[in-house]
Amino acid sequence: MLETSEKFSKWCAGALVAIGSVTIIAMMVHVMAEVAARTFFNNSIPGTEELVSGYYMIIVVFLPLAFVQLERGHVIIELFTLKASDRTKSWIDGIVYLICSGALAIYAYAGFNKALEMTQKGEFWVGLVDVTIWPSRWIMPIGIAVMGVVMFLQAIRELQAASSGRNHHDPKPIEKSEPI
Repeated sequence: MLETSEKFSKWCAGALVAIGSVTIIAMMVHVMAEVAARTFFNNSIPGTEELVSGYYMIIVVFLPLAFVQLERGHVIIELFTLKASDRTKSWIDGIVYLICSGALAIYAYAGFNKALEMTQKGEFWVGLVDVTIWPSRWIMPIGIAVMGVVMFLQAIRELQAASSGRNHHDPKPIEKSEPI
């Protein structure tokens, strides 16, 4: 069951980072078109600022979080655990991951409630053009929830390793990380 959950969470994290990657390209093209329109035609593309800040940036920030955690790419300070045994590191990482996954569940729940509220209100931004932004409210709870699941599964693995004395899952050095 744990392996199936891990495979599914890896698939979800990969899909979300792929969406984030495509979004970065779309944002780049959109902003470049905006700059070109201003430079060459003394005109702008209506709604660019709203779309960039209301959709593109939200997607780029929140959807790849699970993949970054899966690759253990978040900042880890090892000042006090550098000389600790692998088993101690597994205990510490497992407990920290459990606490973090609990906090992420709270954030995802709060984000879900806010997204639901804004969906019911039909939230939009008034700018040069009115942009419906309530759909982007769902991006944060999705990204946070998937990251929380990944972190929870990593906590289980770390605690299993700690209790059985197996090897600790050290974070990958940056040069050994998989390219995105």
